[in-house]
Amino acid sequence: MEFNIEDKVHKLQIEFKDRQYRVNLDDKEYLVDSSQISDNCLSLLVNGKAFTVYFAEADGKRYFSIGGEQFCIQEAKSESVTAAEADSTALDEAPTVASPMPGKVVKILVKEGDGVEKGQGLVIVEAMKMENEIKSPVKGKVEKVNFKPGDLVDAAQPIIEIKPEEEK
Repeated sequence: MEFNIEDKVHKLQIEFKDRQYRVNLDDKEYLVDSSQISDNCLSLLVNGKAFTVYFAEADGKRYFSIGGEQFCIQEAKSESVTAAEADSTALDEAPTVASPMPGKVVKILVKEGDGVEKGQGLVIVEAMKMENEIKSPVKGKVEKVNFKPGDLVDAAQPIIEIKPEEEK
């Protein structure tokens, strides 16, 4: 199978064997043990390292939050879509920062017009009695903040919109 993860195509194969998942991602193999904590949260042990993963699905896309970093994963588009079409679609869509699950906005760490770095904390959302710092997926400028502290957000609902910095 091929999936887009943050606009890059990755090859993924998953096999369940000996009570473990063997995951092959871009020719790298990972041994994964999984335990479901709730409807939208997993505990993963990947090659012996523990991770808590929150996830949500909306509009055919899957959103994951791991260690405060967000990822959007969807099946790769068919090959009938040209590279130019894919590039124009990517340019038309400003990256958004969304909650990986329903929750409450606790704190907005940036304001409209601020410059942000990739990986910089942007917003803190409380979900399932845990505070999750959601980080910027790109370097750029905050275009719009759609919520304020105390507001409730649904999974995958855009909290902050970012205009990416043009690459030089």
